[in-house]
Parts: sequence; structure tokens; C-alpha cells
Amino acid sequence: MTKRILLLFLFCVTFIGNAQSYSEGKIEQFVSDYIKNLQLNKIDTICVYESYCVGYVMTFDSSIFDDPEKCTDDQTNSPVYLFWKEKGKTFLSKVNYCYEYSEIMISNDRFWEIYFSNKDIIENEKFKRFEYESEVNSKKKVYILGVDHTSHNNFKFIINNKIIEKRFNNFDLQKDHNSKEININYNNNINLKSKSIIELLKQITSEAEKNNTFKKIKSR
Repeated sequence: MTKRILLLFLFCVTFIGNAQSYSEGKIEQFVSDYIKNLQLNKIDTICVYESYCVGYVMTFDSSIFDDPEKCTDDQTNSPVYLFWKEKGKTFLSKVNYCYEYSEIMISNDRFWEIYFSNKDIIENEKFKRFEYESEVNSKKKVYILGVDHTSHNNFKFIINNKIIEKRFNNFDLQKDHNSKEININYNNNINLKSKSIIELLKQITSEAEKNNTFKKIKSR
């Protein structure tokens, strides 16, 4: 079967920040408009979640580019997910460049409880870079280790117009690198309250995608 290789040279990506490309900039605007519409409807408890990779190569069946129902933008610019509370219930929707999607009511919303029970902790806790110790001239020194190609998971809570954001570079969540450099910030990072929220948001959105829960309303 014919394959196509997409080489994605993605530079510094920020969460609801600077655009990577034309479509990424459009997604940011779509997300902003969605949030404004929610707020106009007196909704004041919103969570925005995004998961993406920076600098990677992906292989796709060429057929996906010939299928008008497929949103190829999802292959290059990851969708953004919005959660919100309305009349005591939690809703979820998806934003990408190609389609508008329906709103889904979900019951698996324990991330709100974790957030509100630990709001002050989450606001102040720090996600730390991958650091390791090495001995140089009989002295221990601490070094920062990073890679160009890695995945990220970010969330933003908008509660009564107050915004709290947390960004996770998954490389910094590794215990070690090549079984040599040991991440001295590993325990700090994996035990963050915000990390447990990220895991729940990832689980909810992954299951929704796997089950084809998001229904298209119309093309953009």
C-alpha cells in the first residue's frame, strides 16, 4: 500500500500561544471563540487540554488524504479539547481546523475534584526539568538534559476569569535516560497534583477518540 511520509519540523510550540502554521493559528482562534461563547452563556468553569508532539516523523496511508471526511489537519496539528461545567454537569468538545463537533456530557470528571481540592497547591507547584548529577574533578555538578523531539501535555483552567496553566514535557517525566543519567527531579514531577489531572484528561480524551465519541456538526 502506498505510504506518504510527513516530515514535521515543528519548532517552539506553546499552549494557546504562538502559531506553528496557518491552521494552528486558526485553531487558537477557534478555541478562543469557543471559550468566549461559553462565557457569554454564564459558564465560568472551563478546562482546556492539549496533547502534541514536537519535531517528529509520521507515516500515513495515502488514502486518508483522498477521503473528504478525514481531517488531515489532525495529523499535523493536534486538536484541542474543552471541558466545562454547566448546571452541575460536565461537558466535553473537540476543536480542530476542519470541523465543528457536538458537545458530549461525561460522567468521568474527577479531575474537577482534584483541582478544587488542591487549587492552591497546583497553582504553586513547579514542574522541573530533567536534571542529573555528574562528578567532575571530584566535585558533583548538576546538569540539565533535554531533547528536541518529545511530547507535551498541557492544561489551562479558567475559573471565574482566573487562569491557571500547567505544561508538561514528557521527557522530564522519565526516571533516567539510556540507563545512565538519573533524573533527580523524577519523584517531584510524577507526584505533582497537576500531573494526576493530566493523566485523567489524557485518559478521557483518548477513550473518546478511540470510541469515536466526537460527532461532526459541520465543516468549517
